[in-house]
Amino acid sequence: MTRDALERDYSPSRYARDFAATLARQAAEGAALVEVHRPARLRYADDPEGCTDLFLPAGPGPWPLMVFIHGGYWQELDHTATDFLAARYLARGMAFASLGYGLAPRVSIETMIAQCRQGLAAAVDAVVEQGGVARRVLGGHSAGAQLACRVSAAEACSPDGVTIDALLLVSGVYDLTPLVDTYVNAPLGLDPARARSLSPLFDDLSGLPPTELLVAEHDTPAFRSQALDFRAAVLAAGGAARLRDLPGRDHFDILDHL
Repeated sequence: MTRDALERDYSPSRYARDFAATLARQAAEGAALVEVHRPARLRYADDPEGCTDLFLPAGPGPWPLMVFIHGGYWQELDHTATDFLAARYLARGMAFASLGYGLAPRVSIETMIAQCRQGLAAAVDAVVEQGGVARRVLGGHSAGAQLACRVSAAEACSPDGVTIDALLLVSGVYDLTPLVDTYVNAPLGLDPARARSLSPLFDDLSGLPPTELLVAEHDTPAFRSQALDFRAAVLAAGGAARLRDLPGRDHFDILDHL
């Protein structure tokens, strides 16, 4: 595959109908929600982006908790991009945390993983203090799905790590090696070995929590293939993974249909 073809295959905006309008609408919905349902702003890590908005539902706890990591190819957006998702979880009696982390090139992906682990712990601790956590779900979109996988693996290996009961991975990047020779890598600075070491596809997936994978009909061929390959790898490792292919959706508006 030529570099131009590879870059097109990893450019979700080229396959989306109007990604800028979708992102603007989602941001506006999130801002409107914050006005009527004020979240707690939690800060962690020594980084201005190390913060999360924590939304708690009405009524007494304990509550199920969804912690969600935004995408943006590790170099764009912030935690408020997914605030709009809180409305649907709150309506089901779930707490919701939109997780933030520092961005490349200022911060490495390894540091992002560490910051997301801190954010996860902060969100869980805050919900426990307010009424308790009934179930912990970790989600992520695009690059956020890669971060969610690595956070889950790190927590599982830590004696005092947070227990993740399920993963929700949306249009994710599970193999970073094809990105090395694309524009995406300019702020990331990955070489092939480091890209492989950061790729969930090549991890030991036997201990992964039950996983739901979502992919959009109008995701790029590369993103669709990555979802299929990751599901196959999880199943081959003896894990539980379900793949849902959402018709009529693209890489950005798929979040409207979680």
